[in-house]
Amino acid sequence: MADIPAETVLEVRLLTALSSYSSKTGARVEAQVVAPACPRGIPAGATVSGIVKRVHKVGLGLIHECARLDIEFSELHLPGGESYAMRARLLGVANARERVDRHGSIRGIRATASLSNRMSSRLFFGIDDHPFLVIPLFVLETAVFQFPDPEISYGPGTEMSLQLEDAIPAGELPGCADTEPQARPDESAELEELVGGLPAWTYTRRRSTPMDPTNLVFLGSREAVDRAFDAAGWTGSESISVAAGMRMVRAIAEGNGYAGAPMRTLLLDGAEPDISRQKALNTFSKRDHLRMWKRPNSFRGQTVWAAAATKDIAVAFSVRSFGFTHEIQNDVDLERDKVVSDMVFTGCVDSVSYVRRPEVATDLLLDGRKGLTTDARLAVVALNSCETPRLGSATATEKPPVPLAVRWVRRVTLTARNHILRDHMLWKRGEAGWMAYRMARYFVQERLNQRRALAAARVQAPSERQDESRGGLAGK
Repeated sequence: MADIPAETVLEVRLLTALSSYSSKTGARVEAQVVAPACPRGIPAGATVSGIVKRVHKVGLGLIHECARLDIEFSELHLPGGESYAMRARLLGVANARERVDRHGSIRGIRATASLSNRMSSRLFFGIDDHPFLVIPLFVLETAVFQFPDPEISYGPGTEMSLQLEDAIPAGELPGCADTEPQARPDESAELEELVGGLPAWTYTRRRSTPMDPTNLVFLGSREAVDRAFDAAGWTGSESISVAAGMRMVRAIAEGNGYAGAPMRTLLLDGAEPDISRQKALNTFSKRDHLRMWKRPNSFRGQTVWAAAATKDIAVAFSVRSFGFTHEIQNDVDLERDKVVSDMVFTGCVDSVSYVRRPEVATDLLLDGRKGLTTDARLAVVALNSCETPRLGSATATEKPPVPLAVRWVRRVTLTARNHILRDHMLWKRGEAGWMAYRMARYFVQERLNQRRALAAARVQAPSERQDESRGGLAGK
């Protein structure tokens, strides 16, 4: 294998905890490389290391409203002990409420921009004639909604994306030959028949509109599936209930996460999913999630599980269902590949095969959810027993929480500061104009995505018909 080229994107998991409140400049940071895996990437067990280059904490809120954290990764360490210098820029933090700017700095949220704080601020500053109500209303509001923590806090296992700015002169990476079988193609006609018999779409009980496409198949026992997803850091989801609905409302209003958030019930061949898994961090609006259905047939003695995996990227209010709903990532293949990468990392995978379904490729683009794109390939993941999965061992525990006294003072300081800076007509008109612009840009982008998907389908359809006439399976 040649050197690792520049602009290669590495998916890593933190081994050390990070916090804008307690981490110090110069502190060492370590992360484990998840992807890309061999044979086209880096051997299992490789790590990257660096330092905290810059940190701004919110503290009492006297200087900064938002936290900032800069991490500089500078070394790649292979399992055999070899080390290589590297320069990498942080691209993003998976499922984080914080954003990463173009320079690779992590920018924290403004706590006073949350829905809960906006509501409480309007309440407090609207009772000038009854100041004696301030304290009881403050206690009541605090019991219902929490003030978001503006500090950046990531525990071990948090996933990040890094982009190499220079090539790494690693030459022939040792250890890659051991994982070569995980990427081998499977030319079996039985496998093509298995994939061809799977439904292409999931549906809800009340609507006949296709929802999420099936894009994965797992071969293995229920125990192996559970062990693999547990090792990869995927958790379950709670059942839909009134209590869960209240927790979702709180998570949206407070700008916080909800690790066990329920999933909408989708049906495959009229059946509810047997397994639901998700991976989240510190926001309700973003998560990786999938649903799995046990199929009635088996394959070479293995249990067959059909799965639909998509990524939630935002929360929106739906007039049709009259409630909050998630928007999913348009390119559903990215989530399929994310799941495969996580499974390979655990060491619970014997092989991965990608099988194209030409007979449904056009339908996936034309008749499904508007704006979704896919290459119409389905990943077949053959699992082993997964009795000894690979786990990322953390070298540090979670950072201690911010003291209660600091949180109370910070809330008062940030709320008063926000009132002085933003509670006037000039700011409100500018904010309303900015929101209108973002909404218009969103609708324009959605229309463009739909047109691109339809154009791709029209171009793809003739080639699919030609491939079928030749009796071949295109794009495998």
